[in-house]
Amino acid sequence: MTSQPLDTPDYTYIATDSELQQAASDWSTNDCVALDTEFMRVNTFYPLAALFQIGTEQNCYLIDPLTITDFGPLISLLENPAIVKIMHACSEDLEVFSTFLNCKPAALYDTQVGAAFLGSGLSIGYKNLVDEVFQVDLPKGEQRSDWLQRPLSDKQLSYAALDVTFLAEIYQQQLVALGDKGWLECVEQEIDGMLNKQGRSIDPADAYLRVKGANRLTLDELQIVYGLAKWREIEARSRNIPRGFLFKDPQLLEIAQRQPNTLEALARTEGMRRRFVREDGDTVLALIEEAQNCEAKASAFPDTLPPRAKPLVKELQLLLSQIAEKSGLIPELLLNRKTLVAMLVELMTSGNAVLPANLPVWKKTLFGDELLSLLGTMEGKI
Repeated sequence: MTSQPLDTPDYTYIATDSELQQAASDWSTNDCVALDTEFMRVNTFYPLAALFQIGTEQNCYLIDPLTITDFGPLISLLENPAIVKIMHACSEDLEVFSTFLNCKPAALYDTQVGAAFLGSGLSIGYKNLVDEVFQVDLPKGEQRSDWLQRPLSDKQLSYAALDVTFLAEIYQQQLVALGDKGWLECVEQEIDGMLNKQGRSIDPADAYLRVKGANRLTLDELQIVYGLAKWREIEARSRNIPRGFLFKDPQLLEIAQRQPNTLEALARTEGMRRRFVREDGDTVLALIEEAQNCEAKASAFPDTLPPRAKPLVKELQLLLSQIAEKSGLIPELLLNRKTLVAMLVELMTSGNAVLPANLPVWKKTLFGDELLSLLGTMEGKI
């Protein structure tokens, strides 16, 4: 069936505290609402809220966070456990709620997670899901437009309204399908895990573990990466700028390997900005010197598997694929390769076959015993 374009749905633009309070009297009577955000994250560490979209059975509200001062009615909605908030691929939206509104949604449902259990792929986009379910071709041209400009264009407002137009019906269809297949509780566990993960920010002391290529460095070089990555993480948050505005990962690796001891030497780092050297160069040099004189070295990266153990990963993947096929799920929904490698590394270093600590109950029930049993046969093979 050929996908068809769609007319703009009706919407109400909310730009004042009184309008927001009045809109809340509508959505507070609903059992569920569709929810989305538009935000910008170009020159900042934290996302900048640009628009909130709420869809009810009768109305669509576009809420302007640049003109409203009292977000109490919106926060009350988000935290109300009696009203289901239907979203799609909501991990970044959750960060907006956390940093801008200082709240975490209760009774959240993510249609992307539901779609994964129903065979639509692990990370299907909203546009493709709407096309798949309704054969409707949503516009996508405004996704990366300037959402902080005012006034917003008609195309932007139409795009924003359409983002919540189909969520409620998709949700209702998924509830029926997931209930029939027995996966609804599993979806809820996945979403709860996502919410819990969102509440944990990266520890600056662990920032070095996220630096691409740092696992190839010596321990002395890694100690420098440890100190500089920790400082970069703290400063980026404090100044609300992207990490790369201080220095990017390749520059960090080069500094760790060359270990400059003067501003002139630091400035020769490829791509290093003069302003950064002028304003923060002395701090960077001091951190390098501190790392060089530090007796307690940063922990090395987790051990990697030897080449002879790589076929074992494929054995584990094959087992999970077989379990997924019998269950009618996609294999990617069970465990990714990185997690399987970590389990084998744990087996190699400690001799213990253990499941990931944060594994949801539904996964433990579905394949936990079989996976541990297979792992137990692999200890002597690593």
